[in-house]
Amino acid sequence: MGLRALGVVVAGTLSAGFLGGSLAGASAAVSTPAAVSTPAAVSGRVLVQAYLSGRHLPVGAVAGIRAGSLRTASVSRTQWAIADFTPSASAAPGVQGEFQDGGSAAIFSRAMGQPWQLVQTGPYGCGHGLAARVRRALDLPAAMICQAPIATQRRAASAARSTAKTIAQSIANIALAQVGVSDAPAVTSFDAVDCDPYTPMVGAVSPNADGCGLDSTFNLKDENEEWCSDFAKWAWQQAGVTTDMSAINAGAGSFYDWGAAQHEPLRVDAGTPAPGDAVVFFPPGDIATPAYADHVGIVTGVNSGGTVNLVNGDFLGTSNISVQYNTKVSLTSWAGEIWGPGEQWVLIAPPTGTQQPAPVPVISGSHVGVTGTTAGFSASGTVRGGSVTQYQWTFGYGQNANQAGRGVSTVFPGAGIYPVTVTATSSLGTVATRTWDVDVAGASSAVTSIPSDAVWSLTAPTAQYLFLPTATGGLAAETSDGITGSGWLQQAIRGQLSSGRGPTALAYPDPAVADAITPHAYFRSSGGTLAETYLGQLGWITQTLAGQPEPASALAATTAATAGGVNPAVFYFGAGGQLSETAEQGTSWVTSMLPGPDTTDAGSLAVANTTAGVDVFYLCSSGALVVTSDTGQGWQSATISPPSAVAAASPLAAISTGADQASVFFVDRTGSLAEATSVGSTWAVHVLPGTTATTSLAAATVPLASGGLTPEVFWLSRLGQPALTSGSGTKWQTSALPGTATSILAVSTYPGLPQELFLADGTTLRLDARTGSGWTATTLPNTPVTFASRVLLYAATPGDDTTASTAASAAGLPASAVTEDFATAWAAALTGNYLVIAVGQAADDALYFNTCGWTNPSGEGAGGTPFDLASEPLDQLPGVDLYENAAAATATQTPPLAADLAYYALHGTVPTGVTTLPAQSTPAAVCAGSPG
Repeated sequence: MGLRALGVVVAGTLSAGFLGGSLAGASAAVSTPAAVSTPAAVSGRVLVQAYLSGRHLPVGAVAGIRAGSLRTASVSRTQWAIADFTPSASAAPGVQGEFQDGGSAAIFSRAMGQPWQLVQTGPYGCGHGLAARVRRALDLPAAMICQAPIATQRRAASAARSTAKTIAQSIANIALAQVGVSDAPAVTSFDAVDCDPYTPMVGAVSPNADGCGLDSTFNLKDENEEWCSDFAKWAWQQAGVTTDMSAINAGAGSFYDWGAAQHEPLRVDAGTPAPGDAVVFFPPGDIATPAYADHVGIVTGVNSGGTVNLVNGDFLGTSNISVQYNTKVSLTSWAGEIWGPGEQWVLIAPPTGTQQPAPVPVISGSHVGVTGTTAGFSASGTVRGGSVTQYQWTFGYGQNANQAGRGVSTVFPGAGIYPVTVTATSSLGTVATRTWDVDVAGASSAVTSIPSDAVWSLTAPTAQYLFLPTATGGLAAETSDGITGSGWLQQAIRGQLSSGRGPTALAYPDPAVADAITPHAYFRSSGGTLAETYLGQLGWITQTLAGQPEPASALAATTAATAGGVNPAVFYFGAGGQLSETAEQGTSWVTSMLPGPDTTDAGSLAVANTTAGVDVFYLCSSGALVVTSDTGQGWQSATISPPSAVAAASPLAAISTGADQASVFFVDRTGSLAEATSVGSTWAVHVLPGTTATTSLAAATVPLASGGLTPEVFWLSRLGQPALTSGSGTKWQTSALPGTATSILAVSTYPGLPQELFLADGTTLRLDARTGSGWTATTLPNTPVTFASRVLLYAATPGDDTTASTAASAAGLPASAVTEDFATAWAAALTGNYLVIAVGQAADDALYFNTCGWTNPSGEGAGGTPFDLASEPLDQLPGVDLYENAAAATATQTPPLAADLAYYALHGTVPTGVTTLPAQSTPAAVCAGSPG
C-alpha cells in the first residue's frame, strides 16, 4: 500500500530554518523520504521553542537542529515532524546531559490550525510509540532495529557470555549480564524521569531520587539521570578498571576525555573494535575537549565482516528504558540510523596493564531515618599500598545536599527511601563507591510539600497542599506551586467529609502514581468510614479504606518503609474509644486495634516517629497521657505522669526531636504548656515558662545555623494571640506573632521554604511565614476557586489592555481577570493553575520569546521562555507551561479574537453569530510593549 493510500503526505521545506546554531530567514532543505506532495512548511524556531518547553530546558540550551535530521509528514490531517537538536556548547554539563541517549531527538505533531506539540523523545531512528504508518511516513530508518523484545535480547546476551581471561572480556561479560535491567518506574520517553540503579552505584555528583522506584536486581533505590555513561563506568569498574575512574562522569563524552588523557589514538569512524571497548557516539562536526557525546555503549563481541555486538545502557525500548543488546551492528550506518544523519563514533579501549588497587569504603549509620531530624553517617576505608584521602557523600535529594568528609550529617526533607552514597578516593588516585539506602519515616500534618522532579539534579520548586473541609462538607486543597508570584488558590477536590475533625495528610513515593511523591489526605467520610483522596496521574482520586473512626475522632498518620516501598498507616479512635490503626499492606488496607486504655476525648491524638518505631499519644478516659509505641516487637502502651496532671481536653502536638527521641506538648492543670521527652524507656517532663492555657497547638523542629535542631511549639493565648515558644530543657523563649486566630491548622519547616504557620481566624485563612527575624502574614483564599477566576487575559501595551478589558467584560469576566504585568502572566502560565490568554502581538511575543529580557519568576534571561501555545479554543486548564494566543494575523482582528476566546473560556461556546475564529499570528522574536 502506498503513502497516498494511507492518507500520508511528506513535507520538503523548512521555513525560518534554525540550523547549526543560526537563524536563517530563507528556506532550508529538509530530508524527504519520498517525492510526494508537500504540506505547510515548518518553522525550525517554533520547533526549538516547543522542544525547550516540552523538555523544561533553559533558554540557550539548543545550538541548532542537526542538518538533514528534520523530516516532516502529514498523516490523516495531522502534521508530524522529527528533528535532532544539538546542545549549546555553553550549556552546563547537566543540561547537555539531558540531550544524551536519545533525549536530543524529538517528535512533534500538529492538528490543523493548532500549534506544534512535543509528542516524545527517544533515539532518532526508532519512533517508539508512533503508529506504523507515521513511522513509515517519516521514513525512520531504524524502526525495526528498535523493536526487539527485551526477553529475546536477554536470552541472546546470556548465550554470548564467555570465559573471561582479561579485563576487556570481563567488561563484556558484566555488561551482557545486565541486559534487561530497566528504569523504575517504567517510562517510554526521555521527557519524564529516567531512574536507574547504576547512577547511585558510581556516586553521581548530582543525585535526585524523587520520583524513582526500587530496583529489584540490586535491591536499591534508583536515581534520576541520563545513565549510559554511569552504566559503562560501572561495568568497567566491576571488571577491575581503576585508572582515573574519577574522570568519568554522567556525560558520555567523559569517556572520550578519559581516552585523551590516556593518549589513545581517538580516530573518528575508524579503528579495530574489541570486546570491552567503549564506543562513544558524537554529532557531526569537530570533537572538542571536554567533549559532548550523544551516547556511549560497550562492545561485547566482534563478528566476521566487521560488525559488532553492543550492550547499551539507557536505551529506549518499546515499553521502557533499559540495558539493551544490539547485534551485528555496522557502527557507521547504525550510528546514523539510531542517532541521526552524520553521526560519528570513536573507540575507547580499557587499560590492559595491571591496575592499582581500589579503596574499600565502609558506611556506618542507620538504615532508618526520621523526617526533620539529623541523620549521621561515617565512613572508613582501606586500600592496599595506600590510604583513603577523601570521602564524597550524596544523599539522593539533589546536588545541594552533597558533602565531603569522614563524618557527615543531613536532614532528610520528607518520607521515602533515599540512596546515600560515599565515594572514597585513595592516595593512589583510585576511587570506589558504596550505596546505603535509608528508609525515612514521616508523620502527618494538614499540609504536605512535594519537591519537583522536572530537572534531574534539582528538587525545586516545591508544591504545597493544605487540606481543609469546606463549608458544605467537601474537601478542599489550598495549593501553591512554590513559584514566587503565583500565590495560593483553593481547589475543591474529591471527597465528602463527615462533620467533626478535619483531614490529615502525608506525602510519600506512591507506586500507584509511578513512584512520584504524592499528597494523600485522610478523613472520616460522610458514610462514617475512613477514606483517602490522593493526586493521581490524571487528577484527584478518592477511595474508601478499612476502618470506622468515631465521629469526633482526630486522625493522625505516618509512613513506614518496607521491602516493597513506603507504606502509610492511619491512627484514630474506633468503637468504644479504642485506639485503632489502618495500615496499607501490599494492595490492601488492614485494620487492627492497638493496646492501651480507651478514651472519651477522641479529639486529642498525636504521632511522632523515631528510628525505633512510632509513638502515638492520646488522653485516656481517666485523663492520663498515654503513649502507645511500636517497638519492633509489637505495640506497647505506657502512661506518662507529669508533675501536674494534664488539663482536660488538652490539645496534643508531637515531634521527633532526634532520630531516637520524641516529644509531646500539652497543657497541664495549671494552664501552662509542658513537654514530655523520651529518655530511654522513661519520659522527662518540663514546664515551658511564660505560657498560658491554649486550645490549639502545633510543633516542629527547626535547623539552627550551628547545624543542630531546636524544638518549637506554636500556641494560641486565651485572647487568640498566636505565640511561639522555642528552645530546649529550661531554656525556652516565647514571642508573639502578628494577628489573631481561632485555631492553628498546621506548621511547615520544609527545607528550601520559609517556616510557615497556617492559621484560621473564623472563616479567614492565613499563612504566617518567617522572613528573616520577623513574620509576614498573608491571607489565603477561603472558598474553592471557580474556573472564571482562573482565566487571565494578559496584555503588554495600553491598547491591547483596553482590548483585553473589553473582551473580559463581554465574556462576563471580572476586571481582575486582566493584567499588564508580565511576571504575573508568567507565573500563572508556569503553574498550570490558570488559563492565560495573550492578547495582542506584544503579549504573544513576550510569553513565547521574551526578547526584551523582562524580569520573571523563573529567573530566565532574554531570548526564550518555557511556554508553548495551547490548542484553542479552551474552556478548561491547558496544563503547565501553555497559554492561548489571542493575537490575530491581522491586527484589526485581535479584538474579536480575544473576545471569542474569552467568551469560549467561560461558556464553552463562541458568541452567537460567530462561525470561525480569526486567523492567529505567529510569535516573533521582537521586543515590544512593557513589562507592566
